[in-house]
Amino acid sequence: MDMDEYKSNSHKSREEANKPEKKIEKIVTGEVKTKKHGGFRKLADIFLAEDIGEVKSFIIHDILIPAIKKAISDIITNGTDMLMYGKDSRRKSTPASRIDYGGCFDKRNSNRPPVRVGYSYQEITLSSRSEAEDVLTRMDELISMYNMVSVADLYDLVGVTGTYTDNNYGWTDIRNASVVRVRDGYMIKMPKALPLEK
Repeated sequence: MDMDEYKSNSHKSREEANKPEKKIEKIVTGEVKTKKHGGFRKLADIFLAEDIGEVKSFIIHDILIPAIKKAISDIITNGTDMLMYGKDSRRKSTPASRIDYGGCFDKRNSNRPPVRVGYSYQEITLSSRSEAEDVLTRMDELISMYNMVSVADLYDLVGVTGTYTDNNYGWTDIRNASVVRVRDGYMIKMPKALPLEK
């Protein structure tokens, strides 16, 4: 008996069987300009609104709290030294004085997820606002159908050639995407492109 006769009956496999094959066609007829994200843009991407909570948590837990604890420890240690050994006395260094108290916090902080930095891709600027909005609408449709849309899909919609890696990064939600008027036309402003689970 052929193994193909034993098809999976799971809900997920039935859904995937009903999905049409992904076929992306260019929908833009006007001029398309691309610009690679620069260093400053990559840095700005780290501090997007969706990551503000992570950045704030990093600053508080990884920078401020350890600095405050070290300052308190230094005040107590120096105050005790002055009481015990006098103002001008220098206490000999002991193994206890070389303990790295910061190491205690490093173990806890190693479990903290890193701030996510998005995939660097080309910014798309179109000559027409309506075409830029059509691209976003089509990307929304792709997310509804396939639960994701890749950077490669965006490039296909506007007729830009990308790389194979562009298929591995994209979006599962583009509610924060917008069309922004710029000097050269209308830029499609996207959230960070993150790794896609396929």
